[in-house]
Amino acid sequence: MFALRNIIASLLLSFYIVSVVSADSREVSILTCSPGDKVYELFGHTALRVCDPERGVDAVFNYGLFSFDKPGFIWRFVSGETDYLLGVIDFRHFMAEYEARGSGVTEQVLRLDSLQKSNLINALVRNSLPEYRKYRYNFLYNNCTTKARDVVCGVLSDELSYDFPSVGDTLSFRQIIHGFTRDYPWYAFGMDILLGAPADVTAGRSGAQFAPIILKNELAGANILYNGEIVPLLISQRELLLPQPKYHAPDNFSPFNASLLLLLFTFVVMLCEKRSKKTYLLWDVLLMGIQGVAGCILAFLVLFSQHPAVDENWLLLFLNPLPLLMLPFLIKAVRNKKTPHVMWMQVAMVVLFVLLSPLLPQYFPTPLYICAVTLLVRSLFHIYKKNICALD
Repeated sequence: MFALRNIIASLLLSFYIVSVVSADSREVSILTCSPGDKVYELFGHTALRVCDPERGVDAVFNYGLFSFDKPGFIWRFVSGETDYLLGVIDFRHFMAEYEARGSGVTEQVLRLDSLQKSNLINALVRNSLPEYRKYRYNFLYNNCTTKARDVVCGVLSDELSYDFPSVGDTLSFRQIIHGFTRDYPWYAFGMDILLGAPADVTAGRSGAQFAPIILKNELAGANILYNGEIVPLLISQRELLLPQPKYHAPDNFSPFNASLLLLLFTFVVMLCEKRSKKTYLLWDVLLMGIQGVAGCILAFLVLFSQHPAVDENWLLLFLNPLPLLMLPFLIKAVRNKKTPHVMWMQVAMVVLFVLLSPLLPQYFPTPLYICAVTLLVRSLFHIYKKNICALD
């Protein structure tokens, strides 16, 4: 049914574009939807609306369509090979979907002349055809918001201007992301791990506009050359839907608290080992296993992923696959009641990370430092266990 609506809407638009229409009968606007609770809704959404009441056309062009059902979605997403689609949907159905989510929708009507409207609508209709509707999605540089912005800027040429500074002039991509994930600490922590140094460069105006809310705010103050005069880009801005109030319960089990608990439990394990004269290798398998698996994921992203913001990730200094190779040597040394000198490699990785991190062009969240200290303490305990256990 959804695909059928796409085809019908495209045919209607294609028919009416080639007709002789009045410039006043058509209205092109940008729709900005407020954030939702799911990870892919945290930043909101942007779409384009084409409305001509005289001809009964009211369609939304949505660059944010994707499907979890296509085979290998997770693999393609991680490797940066996710394809999104431009779809066309009736405006009423679009609004009903976001009303059901509890999201707000703001409409900004663009000030375009007849030729610009025709060019923009023609570009949208062409891009919605089956052979053109697919595009390679990128979270920061080529998403539903930047695609909508670019198609608008394509018909405005150099006529669009701003006479105010952008938030992207002073904020990095990561700082902008933190503004949207502050109520979701685990999402923020995961993104901080996956995003490398490219996320810490200053975003600039164009870069910051990957976020729908930022694009909406900047368009609200933008100007355009229209009939020889500099005038506001927007004819009007109106709230079509108000967001429903959302309550976010405090998450006491945050990454920070979890990392502290990890450190505390590691001390408890070592205290038990000192008293019992035993070694709980299962704890080392867990710690170094998680470290090594996380390192494998980061190494894959850096080496093979097409996401430009995940390469040059300096977390590889201590989150790398080496701990998985070190584990067998640790287990063998412990079982033979020998000092596991291989743990000096772990010490070197962690110390190098801690010492170099202030000099590196990348932000590292506090819980990662606590995890690094946990690994350092555990490694030193193994190296000096005989001396420690001999203490009263």
